[in-house]
Amino acid sequence: MVGMIDVVVIVLYFLFILTIGVISYRRVKNEQDFSLAGRSLGYPLLIGAITATAIGSGATLGVGGLSYNIGIASLWSVIAYALGLIGFAFIARVIRRIKLWTIPEVLRERYGNTTRIVVAIFLMLGLIALFGVQVAALGTVFTVIGDVFGVTYGTAVLIAGGVMIAYTFAGGMFAIAYTEIVQAFLLLSVLGIMMPLFVFGDTPLATVAAGVPEKMFDFMRGAPVHTMIGWFLTLLPICFIDVSLWQRASSARNEGVAVKSILVSTVLYFGYSVAIILVGIAGFYHYPDLVKTYGTSDVVIPVIIGKHLPVVAVGLSLAAILAVVMSTAASVLMVAGMTGSTDIARIFKPNMNERQGLLVARLSVLVIGILGVSFSLLMRGIFDMMLLAFALFISGAFVPVMAALFWKKATPRGAVFSMIGGMIVVVALYGLNKPYNIEPIFGALVISSVLMYVVSIITYKPGITSKRLADR
Repeated sequence: MVGMIDVVVIVLYFLFILTIGVISYRRVKNEQDFSLAGRSLGYPLLIGAITATAIGSGATLGVGGLSYNIGIASLWSVIAYALGLIGFAFIARVIRRIKLWTIPEVLRERYGNTTRIVVAIFLMLGLIALFGVQVAALGTVFTVIGDVFGVTYGTAVLIAGGVMIAYTFAGGMFAIAYTEIVQAFLLLSVLGIMMPLFVFGDTPLATVAAGVPEKMFDFMRGAPVHTMIGWFLTLLPICFIDVSLWQRASSARNEGVAVKSILVSTVLYFGYSVAIILVGIAGFYHYPDLVKTYGTSDVVIPVIIGKHLPVVAVGLSLAAILAVVMSTAASVLMVAGMTGSTDIARIFKPNMNERQGLLVARLSVLVIGILGVSFSLLMRGIFDMMLLAFALFISGAFVPVMAALFWKKATPRGAVFSMIGGMIVVVALYGLNKPYNIEPIFGALVISSVLMYVVSIITYKPGITSKRLADR
């Protein structure tokens, strides 16, 4: 049950977040401070930021709901993302050395402004959807506790979205970095440690295992092989082009801090996700009719919290869920700000000064935030929608970005054909409901790679490679 003291804990948390935003506002002197925290983050702040980013609503509510449905096989999705994070440690070294802080910047340097504009606009549209997913996750939480608070899904979305927009608008990356270290602590301690202890203290894991279908603890029977392959093709490469991770790597004090922080965060993410998976399976044991009651398995973690944890712990746990969603949402908004100022506005006004860039960044945060909140009122579902959003971005950006960094013969025309072809394939296969069990992301990556190679070979001329990027 949710008591008044739990309500107080949640309210105090919101006030704390807003206070950090106000304090951080004073540290923001220019666009670089706003977007990259002056490239000054050390280990504690950076580990907290990366961990909180990795442990988003997908890794908490989404993975919890997935494990409720398929059991331990959901661990394959966690392994895929963890391997992606390890791979990103290598990409982070490249980002730091070439000193290009955003994906559109890399594409502009390698392929020219046309490609940069296409990707930036596509990215902004994707950010609307991703922010909407995070805000919708909060609405999902409040569908479980709404009767206690007297708050509807729509009202919860508006309040939470407003708070996230406000503190990101004010404090930028400084605000996010300082809040995320608190958020990461809450997530790991309350949800990753406290919640499993209470759940399995009441009902030992052995009892849960004996009381659920055998396939719930079978790594290979929970999901079809093609589905698991789809997870690896989506969750592993998304780390290489995740604009939030790029931003955090760029905010580090130096290359060593960036790489080591990523690896530590990977370990923390993996341990946390295992705990969430086990609790999700326990949720199936205790509440086998959950989907009939709430219409979705995404609510299993909030239900477990409300029914199994004592007073105060409930408030801390709900605050932790708010933290995970808000940190991811804030990251999305920060990328929107950076993309709006660096990758769109400066194309049309190259001589824009730092003050003007800061204004554009903040306005981008505001616009994308409002559109995302509006979109979240129309959408439901977390894990599958997250995969779809990732698949769309990967289909258009993964091959061109990797080719820009590592293949000297990649050309602008090859990049454009690769982007368009990949996106067409993923949309078509989703629209046809995955014919012959072909994962859309698999078909998209194949076509995108083939088009990049063939068109680049045909259009390549010596000297077309950006000398500036090649030298780096």
